[in-house]
Amino acid sequence: MIKKLFLTALCASSFASLNNLSAMQCETKGETTKGDLSDLQSVKKWEKLAPGIWKLTIGDMNDEIRYTDYAASKPKTTQLNKYEAKDFPFSQDEFKFMFTKDKKIVVRIPTDKKESLYGFGLQYDGIKKTKKVLQLNVDHWARGGGKTHGPVPFYISSRGYGVFFNTARFMKFYVQVGNRKDDKNLPPRVDRNPPADEPQPGRWDSQPISNAVEMSMNGNGLEVIVFAGDSVLDIVAKYNLLNGGGAMPPLWGLGFWHRVPSKFNEKQVRDEIAVFEKEGYPLDVLGLEPGWQTKSYPCTFEWQKKRFPNPGKFSQDLLNKGIRLNLWLNPYISPSSRIYEKMYPLSGSHMVWLGIVPDYNLPEARKILTDQHYEDHIKIGVSGYKVDEVDGYDKWLWPDHATFPSGKSAEAMRQSYGLLLENMYYNDLFKKRNVRTYGLIRANNGAASGYPFAIYSDSYNHKEYITGISAASLSGLLWAPEVRSAYNGKEWLNRMQTAAFSDFTMLNAWASGKKPWSYKDVAPQIKEVMQLRMSLLPYLYTAFSEYNRKGIPPVRAMVLEAGFDLKEKVIQTKLDGIKNPYETDKVMQKTDQYMFGPSILVAPFYGRCRDKREVVLPKGKWYDFYTGKFIGNGNSIKITNNGRTPLFVKNGAVIPMLTKPVVNTKEAYGHELKLRHYGKKTGTAYLYEDDGLTFDYESKDAHRLTKYTVSADGQLTKEVVTNKAKPMFGNVIKVEVMTK
Repeated sequence: MIKKLFLTALCASSFASLNNLSAMQCETKGETTKGDLSDLQSVKKWEKLAPGIWKLTIGDMNDEIRYTDYAASKPKTTQLNKYEAKDFPFSQDEFKFMFTKDKKIVVRIPTDKKESLYGFGLQYDGIKKTKKVLQLNVDHWARGGGKTHGPVPFYISSRGYGVFFNTARFMKFYVQVGNRKDDKNLPPRVDRNPPADEPQPGRWDSQPISNAVEMSMNGNGLEVIVFAGDSVLDIVAKYNLLNGGGAMPPLWGLGFWHRVPSKFNEKQVRDEIAVFEKEGYPLDVLGLEPGWQTKSYPCTFEWQKKRFPNPGKFSQDLLNKGIRLNLWLNPYISPSSRIYEKMYPLSGSHMVWLGIVPDYNLPEARKILTDQHYEDHIKIGVSGYKVDEVDGYDKWLWPDHATFPSGKSAEAMRQSYGLLLENMYYNDLFKKRNVRTYGLIRANNGAASGYPFAIYSDSYNHKEYITGISAASLSGLLWAPEVRSAYNGKEWLNRMQTAAFSDFTMLNAWASGKKPWSYKDVAPQIKEVMQLRMSLLPYLYTAFSEYNRKGIPPVRAMVLEAGFDLKEKVIQTKLDGIKNPYETDKVMQKTDQYMFGPSILVAPFYGRCRDKREVVLPKGKWYDFYTGKFIGNGNSIKITNNGRTPLFVKNGAVIPMLTKPVVNTKEAYGHELKLRHYGKKTGTAYLYEDDGLTFDYESKDAHRLTKYTVSADGQLTKEVVTNKAKPMFGNVIKVEVMTK
């Protein structure tokens, strides 16, 4: 029986100006198909949201969760409207959909065989996803296949568009996989076993590329948002701005984090801090693992007084030193918690680790938890949380048939539970009290760019960690490539260097008990890179302000950098009856380097590349960060590990830095600055400042923006662009001309 399909999107009045859409009518055939893919319906209703952004609603979204329902704040429409109008990236009748007889929604989006597709969330096996099948489920990460801590259903094309599936459901994507029999533009057919004298049009391919992305999901409705832009960076920025802009952490969040072993008590924590002070290593945030609670797995969220007899005094003593407390928790509530009885009727049908699963779509559930957190944690000076165990494994979380009081499906709850918790903590606990936070979360998803929570993972492959930095930047996520342990000093140093040049610099010693100085042979280099991170706070804080205001990720993939050629290497493999029976080629992606802020390229040493490695420089002149020496222009170079993080800087770059290292961000306030200039041309840099602690930068526009221009010979010009807040840092007292 043919069902009626209602498209709820309004027809945009501006469609007449869109390329190839002038003939479109604000109507459809009004029917779904019976399940025959040859009857895919052409989409004819789109709503224009902003220049270069369109929305389509298919079916009934009343009972579905949109990821944007949980976004940190409203779209930054002022910034979005600064973009020029763009043509819709698909021609009439190309974008198609259907409802199948087994209640699936299928969408088919055309692609060109030569275009590259990137994204789909925090995928550690690479950022390019051409010729892939991905099952986007929140789960522990599995190599390939799409299951991950951040399975964001958003992808970007090298052809200048992006597509976001704004519905919290399990989704399966066939990315240029699966050739339709009615396709008029199939790849050439190749005989795999031809006679020797018969020429062939090419090499036989076990997976002939298709000319579409096809997505299928179960659900009553689906919302799709399409972005068009001049570059991949444009599209990513628009996606972030539509979701409220990028996160703006407090200044202290960008310092060095250290997490102590799970069962440490107050005395052990104080002793640990004393050694940091004695050794002169930076420390901004001290993380307490599960043992701080009376019960954990599931949790009570209440202090274990045997280990921390006076948590209020303990927290204040640390704050006086400039050190913040971050508390580990998972959201499943123990019967021993004083809020258990109140929360019981507001929780789902199934438990996790014998703890109830609250439904935080319910305002009363949110209030119960945030009131308790405020009284027990925030009121005494706790600054944030590490939210664990929201990432999956079917055997750990609730089953797909579980029920929740809000009526939201178990599947949608699993896909969005991390987002829901971020939304509650960020808005109901911290922003409500005009206090910024920065924290960690085990799983995330679409529309998360505005949340100051970085994802962390159980995996520990260093190369995957570096790839994760690039992947996160394409999907509005922050990523914490934490350091836990190492086999030797060199690996320890390489891992610490990667962490130092990331969104979130953290040593997580909950199991190993390691300290920054644990390997004496590299302790001086460890201290040096930690101090360099602290010296770059003005530069990094300004980069985060660009993320917040303009949607530009502060740490990002090279594919977002102008002038960078991804330079993928295709390795043609040979037939092997055991390992490679289909002669599938390997594509080597360049994801082991990335941009840190607007001007610095980072190329960490890792794994097999712990001693020597290749770096691909974008077009334009690049210089060594430490010496100012010219390195190259759009070419590949070989470098050798000399104990320092390989850093390369753009021609004309101006880097604002603290003049001397500090032990934490409390000392950075009022600290004098220097400007480093690289290259042979005049360059500019912006310095963003606010109070570093509150949301006054947002509610009162209380910020200060200064433009510095430095000529090749070191002449400095200063222009105060915005002056609505006191300076965070001190004066610029010198200019360092690095390239002589």
